[in-house]
Amino acid sequence: MLCLAVKADAYGHGIEEVAATAVAEGVEYLAVATVDEAVQLRHAGIELPLLLYSLPNPTELEEIVAHRLTPLVGDAHLAETLNQECRRQGATIDIHLKVDTGMGRIGCPPSETGRLAKSAQSLPGVRLRGVSTHFAAADDRDPALTRTQLQRFERALEAIRAEGIDPGVIHAANSGAVLQYPESYYHMVRPGLAAYGYYPSQEMDRPLELRPVMELRSRIVFLKEVPAGTTISYGATYRTERRTWIGTIPCGYGDGYNRLLSNSGTVLAGGRRLPIVGRVCMDQLMVDCGSTPPELYAEVSLFGPDAGGPDAAELAGLCGTIPYEITCNISKRVPRIYSRDSSAQSRAR
Repeated sequence: MLCLAVKADAYGHGIEEVAATAVAEGVEYLAVATVDEAVQLRHAGIELPLLLYSLPNPTELEEIVAHRLTPLVGDAHLAETLNQECRRQGATIDIHLKVDTGMGRIGCPPSETGRLAKSAQSLPGVRLRGVSTHFAAADDRDPALTRTQLQRFERALEAIRAEGIDPGVIHAANSGAVLQYPESYYHMVRPGLAAYGYYPSQEMDRPLELRPVMELRSRIVFLKEVPAGTTISYGATYRTERRTWIGTIPCGYGDGYNRLLSNSGTVLAGGRRLPIVGRVCMDQLMVDCGSTPPELYAEVSLFGPDAGGPDAAELAGLCGTIPYEITCNISKRVPRIYSRDSSAQSRAR
């Protein structure tokens, strides 16, 4: 089975549209981080099981039960409080136990998994339907921690079975594990970034050809020819070395395009890479077009699947971050335009 992560607005791609496509393609589960994300999907007509990755606040238990969400449970307290809310509403919900095998974030220790499963099994309002863990370093070249986590997870599963309890749907593999550890597949895998076209680490081998889904596009809305010695943008951090054409693009850090790309990033225009010059502004940035400028209003790609231009992984490297942050940060004021014939696209104004 496949569980697609659509948290954080589907990594910036648009949660409702991606979820609807996932349903049409036969995905069995969707995963979100917050109750609000899950409720949004229910209101959009999504009926698939919705795994809630993060722990809820007590005030959110009512909505979890009312909207039939499937929370990850890592201790008896959450299981019991969910059971109380189920009794109040006269309902039952599915839960999956979360085992902390080495991530150190949420989940019960493997040594307590059998006891927690037995406790949850005794509660009439919750149904134990799955057991999961999360890998901390499945995208590293060194397999040591992932192998250790798998061993700990196996012991946790044995403890559950020793109590006479069926673990249900067993799942562990995130993007890194999907690509590198087939022994971690169990009943279901949970790809995140890989489903959107990027490897989660530059250290990984490339067993599959992944194609980025998102393309951030804009246009050159102003052109001017300037002499050598002209300063560009805030702080005058760039000075032209020759007579050249400067193009202005209406996209900036207010749209989620990272300011760290000032004087370092490039855009693709008419098959040419044009360097970003000067500081990226909130709503605009400038590029050096050289002696032969593109046409006014020429379309540019700030990142995307075109092999000739930058992608989110390249931008992440320039910013000292990861591709997740590049796509997640594209703001909601950037309209999303979707195509079933090619990759989904985001366009700046």
